[in-house]
Formats: sequence, structure tokens, C-alpha cells
Amino acid sequence: MTHANAVGTFQEMLQQHARAMTYVAVHYETETETVAALLAKLHGVLVSGGKLVFVGCGKSFKIAAKTVAMLTSLGLAAALLHPTEALHGDMGLVRRNDAVLLCSSSGETPELAVFARQLAPAAPPEATVLVTGAHTCSLRAFADAVLLVPQPRRFQEATLQHGLQSPTVSTTLMLATLDCLCLALSELYFDGDLEQRRYFFKRMHPGGGIGKTVMSSQQSAAAEEARRGDVADDAAANDAAAPPGVAPIPAVNVAELDADASELEFLRTAVRCEWCAVDGARYSSHWLQQRYREWSAGPGAAFSVRALLAVAAVAATAS
Repeated sequence: MTHANAVGTFQEMLQQHARAMTYVAVHYETETETVAALLAKLHGVLVSGGKLVFVGCGKSFKIAAKTVAMLTSLGLAAALLHPTEALHGDMGLVRRNDAVLLCSSSGETPELAVFARQLAPAAPPEATVLVTGAHTCSLRAFADAVLLVPQPRRFQEATLQHGLQSPTVSTTLMLATLDCLCLALSELYFDGDLEQRRYFFKRMHPGGGIGKTVMSSQQSAAAEEARRGDVADDAAANDAAAPPGVAPIPAVNVAELDADASELEFLRTAVRCEWCAVDGARYSSHWLQQRYREWSAGPGAAFSVRALLAVAAVAATAS
């Protein structure tokens, strides 16, 4: 083995990954109705207050973790569940209005099969979706819908890697397909308002290189507003002991939020504006979003803006 051989392998495998991804893209050019039905099913779960629970083993579990992180950063409710831990109590994460997505490249993962058999009688979800590269497999028996990640034999690891079955191409294909699903779902969730989606993501991503870019843009915008005299500095005229979340200064970007607003109306308002006015009081949108995340992690009670504020008031009194 020479360095030239190794470099050749590197270059060849990049080409094979690209060809395999092209194969998946071409496959879905003729699957419009299938994709539309799946998106409608998952979107329905999200807008009804449910979440998307991703389950997988091995490399698929790691891909599922990345997918959950992406959905969460876009404001879509998602959770990660390992099938083995689920059998030891974590199955309680699944609610009846959730969708469970089983991620298995082979479609034959034993741990997922055991989990699926136990899930149906214990905590049947609204929908079960199988994400797999197999056209026929045993896990299909547990699924209402399938997100196929096609990988013909010529692109399978054993063929391309001289018998080595270490997941490479299959993980690339599943990750890319789920990324595309996340983007499509987020467009539906934000009702096609891509600016609102971008704004929400920026607010939820203050760290890293992305956060640094966002902060720089915000600072530049704030400096420009200050130069034009659009923002008045009258913070000293306000009561420093204002209730938690209530605006201590007059807000420049305020939206009226009905105390009886639906969950979707609440989210749209909270990500669009810096402050929300509820029954005459102003609340920081960031603070409201924190209360919402706490509520989402709770036992699944019906959503209510009044309930969010009431729970926060009780917590403030207790502290």
C-alpha cells in the first residue's frame, strides 16, 4: 500500500458518496405524493402540540441526535430516545399525540423491533414512521409510513469498501435525507415565512461561529438605530423590581398577544417580536419562550398563555 493508493481511495469514495446522494435525489423526483403525505402527517402532529421522537441504535442513534438538535434549533418539538433505555422506563417520554420515527438503515435492528412491540400497547403514538434504506424489512410491520433512503447494492459499503461493512455511505444518505425533511417541515411549521424561521433560529443560536455572526449583525443594526435616534434611552424611569419577564423599559418591538391565543399563535408572536403585551403587561419574548420550553417538558397539559404566566408567578412567589 502506497500513499498514492490511499489518496485514490479517498478521492474515489467522495465520488461514490456524491453518486449515491444523486441516486436518492432522483428517486424522490417521482415521489411527490409520498413526501407530501409524510410531511402533512408530521406537521399535523407538531401543530396539535405533539413532538417527533427519534429512536435508533449505533450510528443511526447519532444521526437521530443530530436531527433532533436541528429541529429544536428551528423551534420544532423533538426528542431523542434510545430503545434499550426506553424499555427501562424512558418509554414514558412518548405521548399519544407524538410521532415516533424509527431510524434503521437495514430495517432489521433487533432493539428497535423489541421497542416497537412494547410501544404499541404501552404508549401508542399518533404515528410511527420508519426511516430505512431497505425496500423490504421486518420493521415495516410496525410503521404507518416509511421514509425510504434508497441505497442500491452498487453503493453499499460491502461493495465499495472491499467487504468492509463499516457504515459510511448509508449514514451520509440518512443524515442528508433527514436534514432535507427538517427544512421542509420547518417551512410548513412557519407557514412559509422564511424570514420568521431565520429570525427564530438566530435567536436560539447565540453561541459558536453562527452566534458570533448574528451578534455582530445585531450590534451593527443597534448602532445604526442609535445614530438615527430611533431608540430612546429611558431605562432609569422604570421600576427595577418589575415582575419576572415584565418589560422594565418601553419596548420598541412589541406585539399584542391574546391571553387565549392558540399555541401556534403564541409561538409566531414570541419569535417575531422582542416583547409581548398580555392583558396590559409587557413580557420579554425570550422569557416567554423559556416558560414555553419548561411547559413542553412537562406532563403534557393543554396549552394556555394564562397557564404559562400563572405557573411562572407561582414559581416567582415560591422563590
